Amino acid sequence: MSWTPVSSPNPTGSYVSLLPGWLAAVTLLAIFVGAISANALNLYSAGMSFAALGLRLPTAFGRAALTLGMGLAGFVVAITALDHVETYEGFLLVISYWIGPWLGVVFADRLLDKRRDDLAVFVSTRHVNLAGPIAMAIAMVLSIALFSNQQLYVGVLAAAFPAIGDITFEVGFVLAFGLYAALRPALTRRPAAAAA
Repeated sequence: MSWTPVSSPNPTGSYVSLLPGWLAAVTLLAIFVGAISANALNLYSAGMSFAALGLRLPTAFGRAALTLGMGLAGFVVAITALDHVETYEGFLLVISYWIGPWLGVVFADRLLDKRRDDLAVFVSTRHVNLAGPIAMAIAMVLSIALFSNQQLYVGVLAAAFPAIGDITFEVGFVLAFGLYAALRPALTRRPAAAAA
């Protein structure tokens, strides 16, 4: 006996079409709760990153409010993108290009930082390191503009030489690493150890 999947314009209908009604409902509920649970850490991280901009909110209320706000913002984006899933997937692929430059800055900072035991950079608001965001931004713009090869955007060099493929991640990493190493000595201001 061969199994033939039931086609349906609704993907959830196809997924649970072979299950009894009550089990289908429980299965979809489990998937829904699992998705929320899996994304709870992402939402909390997004809220904490937003709080790092300097917002002054009460700790107990602030974290919950920011996490809920990030969840609602993501929900709105997801709902508005449902009719254009391919475009949304392309958008997600393009914005994932930040990872390469970010890793380049992090690795360069770890290699160049000779004061790893100095906690002043982690606890003082006087520590300013503009080299990181500048190197990351420049590397992102250049690598995406030149090497991106996605549905939404094809970079200049990727269009001229399609055989190179999509090397945006690698180029972004190398560019950010080099730019950060060059900019760091001039743009980093460390707090005095006594002030920490």
